Amino acid sequence: MEQGKHRFAREAGEEIAPSASSAPSAPPALSLPCLDSSNECVNELTNRAIASSNKLKKLDEKIALIDQRLELMEDRIAYSQKKTWTNYVTLDPVKLLQNLFGGGDVQRDRLAIADLEIKTADLLAAKAELERQQEEEKVRVGDKVLRLLLDYEAANRRHRLLSSQLETLEQQREVTRIAYKFGRGSTSQILGMEDRRDRIIEQITDVSIDRDVSVRELLHLIGEK
Repeated sequence: MEQGKHRFAREAGEEIAPSASSAPSAPPALSLPCLDSSNECVNELTNRAIASSNKLKKLDEKIALIDQRLELMEDRIAYSQKKTWTNYVTLDPVKLLQNLFGGGDVQRDRLAIADLEIKTADLLAAKAELERQQEEEKVRVGDKVLRLLLDYEAANRRHRLLSSQLETLEQQREVTRIAYKFGRGSTSQILGMEDRRDRIIEQITDVSIDRDVSVRELLHLIGEK
């Protein structure tokens, strides 16, 4: 206790105590175009996050490949249908009868067309599933952007409140130090203020870390690493 008294006696002299301004301040927004939960900001960050999403890019590539295969299937079906009619034009009477009664080359081409149509239906179903996943991922990205913005704002409000409390405490602490210098006040009172000050600074550091995490995750989402 006596050591604490000597410590604060020194502080009451020439030593300058840290002020509230020494607490961590708001982090720079870096390359973020905005940093609030307004509709405009949420939409802008969400659009940039969607454009930067590797998962969505891969889904786009898969859909593009299916579209190419669908075009190929369409061309093959059109060719097979055209070929079916030309099979009726033949000088071979046996083949002509087979084609007329649903056999021969006509039957083969019709089976080929049916097979192509089944494959086309499978491709369309696969494309629909990929598009569903795409929309689901876009919603997930939008939700994450909004959550990070709300987390940042909550941490920022907490930071301002704690900084205000620290500034008030610093003023009270200065008055108490001056009074202690002239023999008024007690060591326990000063120690109590020191403990409270340390707790507030620790809380400010924690919320500053929370803010930084939200900003870093937003930057990662929009591709600004």
